[in-house]
Amino acid sequence: MSKEILIVEDDADMQLFYKEILKNEDYILTFASSGKEGLRRVQDMKYDLIILDIIMEEPTGDRLFAMIRKNPNSKDVPVIFSTVFKKDSYACTKALGNVSFLEKPFRREELLKEIKKNLQN
Repeated sequence: MSKEILIVEDDADMQLFYKEILKNEDYILTFASSGKEGLRRVQDMKYDLIILDIIMEEPTGDRLFAMIRKNPNSKDVPVIFSTVFKKDSYACTKALGNVSFLEKPFRREELLKEIKKNLQN
């Protein structure tokens, strides 16, 4: 059965990048172009994985993450943060718990590895 992935990414080029990398994989992709749209989507549906850009207009990715964790549909869903900054540059990362990080730009193999790792847990 196909796994459903929500990708919250405000950059149209990055959305195309995800689509290109994942087009031949057995995943159902849903995109949200803003934190607000991402929040609406997790309230309406349960996903198997969420890929979340950190740098977005309000709510930013780290704030959206806190909201996602409060929602019954998404409180246990694995999250991969996607960011141009180093993981350690975010003070919040220690408080986030068990999440994965991909530093942009990342390679196809890195994305696929993180997705598979998170979907196995």
